[in-house]
Amino acid sequence: MRPPLSADEERLLTELAARSPSDRVPLFLELARRQSARRRPADLLMQFERDAFVRASDADQRTVVRFDAAALEAAEGFEAVLLSPLAPLGTCSVVSPTTQDRSITTTRNTEVVSDPTNVLALACARRLLAGERHVRLCTVHQVVRPQRFPAKAGWSQHFRLFAMVEAGPSRASHGFEVEAVVGHAAVLVRFFRACEQLGCRFPGLRAVLHVAPDAEVLGGRIRERLTAELPVLPVAVETLRSGYYQGIRLLIGAERPTAEGTYCELADVGVFDWASTLTSDRRMRFVASGLGIQLVPLLFRV
Repeated sequence: MRPPLSADEERLLTELAARSPSDRVPLFLELARRQSARRRPADLLMQFERDAFVRASDADQRTVVRFDAAALEAAEGFEAVLLSPLAPLGTCSVVSPTTQDRSITTTRNTEVVSDPTNVLALACARRLLAGERHVRLCTVHQVVRPQRFPAKAGWSQHFRLFAMVEAGPSRASHGFEVEAVVGHAAVLVRFFRACEQLGCRFPGLRAVLHVAPDAEVLGGRIRERLTAELPVLPVAVETLRSGYYQGIRLLIGAERPTAEGTYCELADVGVFDWASTLTSDRRMRFVASGLGIQLVPLLFRV
């Protein structure tokens, strides 16, 4: 929890917030210059050792590249996009019910990417507004998140995410959402099967479909299609209790082969209103999925 601001701090913050971004940037840059001028080489080494934000990942890069390739190959129907490490300020907090505190803000009116699905939503919106009817994008990105994670295997402040997004106009009988959710799940199952060729095992692979009370019809259609088209992925249904999603969330996970009985959630598919918000067009639908890809070799390789 953030400590309350003093009266002087509140006045200073109000004054800075009233300025345009172009007027604030020189002040922030000068502050950074003055702070860095006081630092010694020993300070850099100490921070590099102790600061979880800058510490190297536990994952081997050659291994990571192989799993990245497997994910992108499984998503052959999606255009692969190489994102910038930075995104416009507010990319997550403006279009989704979250706070700016969940992203690392820079001094130049940008933020470090904390969720590539939000950035890909911007790319989808641009294409929809330019006249494209159906957009399917994917990426693998090293993200950074400021919230503290538990000190356990595979968890860190920066980590790799494989993400897919799909956007386009609504269709009858929730056709867009059903096709997209089931399609994303199929890509993820293909990825898990490819990972088995890389030495991984996913015992008890299964999914939980979280459905809001006002989305039961859509949830029923998605479950029916999942059962018919992906029989290797058992699906249970629970009530959705998060306002982050627009009625539907599909979680996919498995038990760790080296820690019997330990279930780990790996992938998340959800329906969102981001495309309609960004394009100001209520007809537009948006489905996004994310997979903590570095967890796969760290926790499921035997």
